[in-house]
Amino acid sequence: MPASDLPAEILQAIRQSPMEAGAIAASLAAIWPALSGEEQAEIVRLGPSFAQHLVQIACVSTFARHLLQRHPDWLPHLARREGHALMPVGAVPVDAFLSGLREYRNARMVEIIWQDRQPGEHYPETVAALSALAETCLQHAYDYGVQTLRQRHGIPRNKNGLEVPFTILGMGKLGGRELNLSSDIDLIFCYGEGGETDGPGTIDNSEYFLRLGRWLIQALDQRTADGFCFRVDMRLRPFGDAGPLCISAAAMEQYYQVHGRGWERYAFIKARPVAGDVAFGQSLLDTLRPFVYRRYLDYTALTGLREVKALMDAEQAGSGNDIKKGRGGIREIEFVCQSLQIIHGGRQPALRSTNTLDTLAAIAHAELLPADDIGLLRHAYLFLRNVEHCLQMVDDQQTQQLPKSETEWQRLTCAMGFMDAATLRATLDELRLQTHAIFQRTLALKPTPHSPAEDNANRLWQLAQTGAMETALGDLLQVLHFAAPETAWTCLWRFAHSRDVASRLSTEGRQRLNRLLPLILDLCSTQPDTDALLQRFLALIEAILGRANYLALLAENPPYLVRIARLLHSPWLAQELARFPILLDDVLSDTPVSPEHWPQTLAAQLQLAADMEERMDALRRFKNAEVLRLAAVFWTRQMPVETLLPQLSGLAQLTLQTALGWAEAEMQRRHGNVRTGNGQVARFTVIAFGKLGGQEMGFASDLDLVYLYDAPLDAESDGPVPIPAPTWFARLGQRLIHILSTLTRAGLLYQIDMRLRPSGQSGPLVTTLDAFSRYQRESAWTWEHQALTRARWVAGDTELGARFAALRTEILGRPRDSGLREDIRSMRQRIYQSKSIARDTFHLKLSPGGLTDIEFLVQFAMLGACSQQPVLCQGTGTAAGIAALTRVGIWSTEQGVALGQAWHLYREMENRRWLGLQDPVVRAAEFPDWDTLQAAAHGVRKIWQELIGSYTD
Repeated sequence: MPASDLPAEILQAIRQSPMEAGAIAASLAAIWPALSGEEQAEIVRLGPSFAQHLVQIACVSTFARHLLQRHPDWLPHLARREGHALMPVGAVPVDAFLSGLREYRNARMVEIIWQDRQPGEHYPETVAALSALAETCLQHAYDYGVQTLRQRHGIPRNKNGLEVPFTILGMGKLGGRELNLSSDIDLIFCYGEGGETDGPGTIDNSEYFLRLGRWLIQALDQRTADGFCFRVDMRLRPFGDAGPLCISAAAMEQYYQVHGRGWERYAFIKARPVAGDVAFGQSLLDTLRPFVYRRYLDYTALTGLREVKALMDAEQAGSGNDIKKGRGGIREIEFVCQSLQIIHGGRQPALRSTNTLDTLAAIAHAELLPADDIGLLRHAYLFLRNVEHCLQMVDDQQTQQLPKSETEWQRLTCAMGFMDAATLRATLDELRLQTHAIFQRTLALKPTPHSPAEDNANRLWQLAQTGAMETALGDLLQVLHFAAPETAWTCLWRFAHSRDVASRLSTEGRQRLNRLLPLILDLCSTQPDTDALLQRFLALIEAILGRANYLALLAENPPYLVRIARLLHSPWLAQELARFPILLDDVLSDTPVSPEHWPQTLAAQLQLAADMEERMDALRRFKNAEVLRLAAVFWTRQMPVETLLPQLSGLAQLTLQTALGWAEAEMQRRHGNVRTGNGQVARFTVIAFGKLGGQEMGFASDLDLVYLYDAPLDAESDGPVPIPAPTWFARLGQRLIHILSTLTRAGLLYQIDMRLRPSGQSGPLVTTLDAFSRYQRESAWTWEHQALTRARWVAGDTELGARFAALRTEILGRPRDSGLREDIRSMRQRIYQSKSIARDTFHLKLSPGGLTDIEFLVQFAMLGACSQQPVLCQGTGTAAGIAALTRVGIWSTEQGVALGQAWHLYREMENRRWLGLQDPVVRAAEFPDWDTLQAAAHGVRKIWQELIGSYTD
């Protein structure tokens, strides 16, 4: 029919088309007569918007236009938004199957293109639909191939007669569910294990799956009269084109353990089972996860990525037309995401996404890039992927090349919805320029000019490696501001010529060290205490020489060196990092300290422990790592002492609860349970006193514990080797102490102090709650009631813990006679007289006006007031007690403020000095704020004198 017979709405849209009006008119004129009158009327009723969209699709996609001309019946489906169905796998000839599969693919491609160019942002829906189409075609081909092979050869089985699974791993954009309109699909075929089929034509499993793999490639990739489904790329499989087409699971695991290369780690970020036995595929990927994601911050992989990028740049030299591989293109955005995934994904599972947009969201949540950079990368990625689709929908060709002719620019402008090509080009150029800048910053690809100080540092390190120890370097060292040049030179020279530096470094490790040491020297020259800092840095570097990932981590990240320098000013942190360099991951992790996640983190780490020894080591590593992270944020003044102490206490409590669970399980395994008269399992609980009881643990705090149980003394355990209840619980307590205080290769957990139990060291290790109650009511000294003010349940049976809490409230709430004041004063006097403190020094804990005075004042006030103010019994900490006593009016506001400020100052200094490996004795000559310290102590002494009376006479 002539084009003039087309409906007016379509003719109007054709006249407004910027190009190919004649070809569009001819195509639609060929389609229109093939439609029924009802279908024509249905399309006309959809109005100008449908007509305009139809003409736009015909303009921007020659591929879709030709398919609609061949299959005019597809147009009504588009009008009704009806999808095409795929014929079921059955006993159909191969040619018919391949033809039907291609027709289904082409129909879906037209539907996807049609939807993609609707107004609005449709990229996520488009790539999801394309990925689902590829998976459907793969699974359909797999089902047909398996059906055919089973008829000929039977089912592949292992030596035990079990069916052997087969999976298809989708890599690249298919793995990420982000296929473009003309993507290859990158696949890896894997089967479970060797064996043979059980049918009439028996063949080895390897041959069976090879034939299945070849069929899958033929079914999708082979071009017939109906076209093709998807081009298949198998080069990502182990050993690439030289490797077997299908590989067993064991061979695959062995390959990546032994031969896996850096770029293959990046490839497996996007790996996902897409067809075949998906559960088997996921299990396979789980075994390969350690190859992809390391538990530490992993910067070693950046070298491989840079190599890939350099090759890519060489391929694209002189061409800015490729929006995928060119500067500022899609690949650079993907590299930014993948580099951060590789580096941080081992520690942050949320980053292990296969999808680029999801990964950008996870990077934003983890705050690994500035929010503005994330926003720009997301916008640029969507824009470039849309451009890519518009280029590929023209002829169903895999291209990322921008147009070379004005006609093609006009087509792309129309497809992208821009008014003119100049605006589209300017937008593309600006986005690519900004993307490339972020890419360079993230991967540190752009060399930065050296400052004179950096040049001097580099010369010094070169001389240390090549010069004699007697080389005169005073001037150079003084330029770098070392206070003791000879000592610094000796330290550096000895490090450069140490056996470890000479023997433990690979060529790549030596290159990293040569990049790292000048950075350290330059940094040290700008820091206080330059010489000590250099020695601590060199001790740390010596500890990590055999760990390529850590050398890469520091060499790649000068900001991390600055962060480490702040930590190394603490001798304790420097010592711990040199002893356990694996803890670098924890102090450098951008993940904030989050106690609410400690149980899950600990549980995940303990899953890898095979026996009690490994569990004890894992528990120590967990505790040490978290203490180190807390120490780091406290030392750098990012956490106040009021937050630090409860977190240290919470960490100790979690550790204690975990250890108790192991001790109980071991006792139950050996001796069964102890039961009460009614058959119930006897209860056991752990009560904390002191700093843990008050939730005010410092870095140097022991655990003051009391063990209680509730079984009759004549009860026995019900296991194969029964023992009396007192013995059972005593062994439980001893086992718990062993788990907590034994020194292993990972260190120790805590020192345990049991002297607060009834009758102290002469009393039984474990006592019943009834006996403890009698002791507290009838025999306890005042100091033991003082200790109760800071006592609470921390582990074991909560009901027994609640009964202890009720007893504590009862004891603290007893009316006290006038002898309380004298008991407190006398006890403090004995402590004072037992410790000689020099003039012009102040012991933070024991000096008059120190922490012991504050704690005794709180305990004195609580013991005297709890009978009238039961609310005071609720708290267990000294700081909480100060606040509560002030709030209820026992103390004046002035007294509460003075004591609270002094407590804060002392606890802050106490913990900072511990991190500085200093004792709690402050000397006037070394402390610049001596007057502030003396003023605080004077305020405490004044309140003590007012409330209790002098003990220093």
